[in-house]
Amino acid sequence: MLELAYTQHSGGSSRQQQDAMWNGQTILQARNARIAGHIEEGSVSLAIADGVAASIRPARASRFVVEALSRLDSRDRLTGRQIREIQARLADKYAGGEIHGSSTTLVAARVAQNHCEIVNVGDSRAYVFSPEGDCRQISEDHTILNELISSGEIIPEEGVEYSHMYQGLAHCLTADTEEYGFALHFQESALNKGSGLLLCSDGLHDAIGDGRIRELYQAGLPALNQVERWRQAVIDVGVPDNLSILFARRLT
Repeated sequence: MLELAYTQHSGGSSRQQQDAMWNGQTILQARNARIAGHIEEGSVSLAIADGVAASIRPARASRFVVEALSRLDSRDRLTGRQIREIQARLADKYAGGEIHGSSTTLVAARVAQNHCEIVNVGDSRAYVFSPEGDCRQISEDHTILNELISSGEIIPEEGVEYSHMYQGLAHCLTADTEEYGFALHFQESALNKGSGLLLCSDGLHDAIGDGRIRELYQAGLPALNQVERWRQAVIDVGVPDNLSILFARRLT
């Protein structure tokens, strides 16, 4: 049995919500979705897509991808091939038209029995929390900085500030038939009783930092209260970007 809680905030009344979320029952794309939750008894698919602001219609791209994921059968394994097929459909729908190039990141999960499967593209993240409260990020940020680090062109040093340009996305899902070689990260993880799974857009981890996400986690706290802790921390710093938080705790 899974206890789920979720919320969204656009960061301002005049700012468009470019994130889209699938919580296993409903698609959310709201300027200010108050914290809500529900219980899932069986396997469930979950997703957050964050429209890339520099593209033409980011909100439409994120919505399209989340709608496609919502139609997958949660009894089937989540795979990278499914995401590549969704990218192809996004390109078929919009490439060459007025909103050619509309783009989005994605983090998607399927939770079944005592494990989960995670696929991500871009910098929307997934974290797993142990019953004792230990945390690990199980997604991979597809940023220019990370690619430079992987290639050895940059050696990361503690306390060194890197150019904002390097924080930009190296890969995402795009309405372009030529953008088929994007990177995908797939990860499986145990999700036993008392464990938690957090999916979020960069409106959480860029706003308060990875360390603060971990500090605010309290093992055993009801999912609704845990999401409230993270949401309030982002509100306290002014909600600088669109925010989406989706948290699942395994009860049994």
